[in-house]
Amino acid sequence: MLLSFPTLRTLALTALTTALTGSAALAQDSTLTRLIRQNQLSMLLQNRQFAGTGWDKLQQEVRGSQFVAVGEMHGTAQIPQLTAALAQVLQPKIFAVEISPSETQDLNRVVDQPAAHRAFQQQHPFALSFFSWSEEAALVRQLRAQQVQIMGIDQDNMFAAGRLYSRLAELSKSKATKTYLLRRAAAIQAHDRAVMGSQGEQITMMQQSAASLDSLVNLTRKESAQVQALVQGYVTSARIYQNNVKPATNAASHLERIGLMKRNLLLQLRPYQPTGTEALPKMLFKFGAEHCARGLSRAGVYDVGNMVVNLADMQTQKSLHILVLGKQGTTTHGFNPDDASKNTTSYSAESTSMYKLFFEQAAPQAWSVIDLRPLRRALVSRKLQLNSTALERIIQGYDYFLIIPETTANLVQ
Repeated sequence: MLLSFPTLRTLALTALTTALTGSAALAQDSTLTRLIRQNQLSMLLQNRQFAGTGWDKLQQEVRGSQFVAVGEMHGTAQIPQLTAALAQVLQPKIFAVEISPSETQDLNRVVDQPAAHRAFQQQHPFALSFFSWSEEAALVRQLRAQQVQIMGIDQDNMFAAGRLYSRLAELSKSKATKTYLLRRAAAIQAHDRAVMGSQGEQITMMQQSAASLDSLVNLTRKESAQVQALVQGYVTSARIYQNNVKPATNAASHLERIGLMKRNLLLQLRPYQPTGTEALPKMLFKFGAEHCARGLSRAGVYDVGNMVVNLADMQTQKSLHILVLGKQGTTTHGFNPDDASKNTTSYSAESTSMYKLFFEQAAPQAWSVIDLRPLRRALVSRKLQLNSTALERIIQGYDYFLIIPETTANLVQ
């Protein structure tokens, strides 16, 4: 088929544009690769102890910080071990985590005794969120032994509905209300246990109607302020979960959750600053990687990590933000209450991952500790230009990127 001159010109321009774009991409990759190599140290984990130049550097940074925020890949056994080691260096007074204030009370009550913790997990599967896992529970036990306050600031987790109803029953003064709540607690727990392993979308909190939630509010209207606060927290949590799975309300749901975490954090910090002028103690945060960056998160939200920066700035102090991801291995990814083997999955770094160049430069055996601040300066000076806004936000938001060469899954108690 013959091609007209305009078509030939279009093809030529397209080819030139593609070539130039490819060259630019290669140049960006080359600059990023060089910066990763130049600012990478190694760290080893042996017999639950860390060593190496990377660990030496991290310890130095932690000692000079008032707040340390760990943005993690959930479900890996190595990250709570790292967090425990960081806590030994930082010596925080507060450990803020991604569970609800209500769950925190149950966690504090059972975690110090492994047998009690296992019994709670069997009765209320996954009602303690991540701290249903052995390594995460061990981390909390260590922190409590250090006299660290565990501060949960998130919504109620979706597997905790049965436990929430039984807790309301424990606190209610009305005999009729107590009887009703206990009956509902047993029914919800049985239903959720049956579906959580394979039909998580059928979990009570994901399906509970607005009328049912209104009935719970009305039922407890004459109960104590503590009961009413627990009910309001549960209603808010159900709304966030249900809206999160709807495309039209997903973004608003995410913002509502972030706002809730920030309010809970400030509320629980109030006793440390009764006049607003007292210095806050050292704090250690551990949340999902989406939540701990300074500035805009990868999703474009000013998340908890940015509030950490604000709290540090108020005191002319420093916050340190650490991203920790695994390159490959196994992770806990599932909520089967009866067969723990079904809660573990294997993974490896995808070739399309925005962290591809980081993973490619990572050491095959040791942990890689990459100082992102020189990369951040290169972005600001335009010496490094990236096509990924999400990756830019990660580099702008975190000070260090730790890559674990191979992870193992957390174990369920």
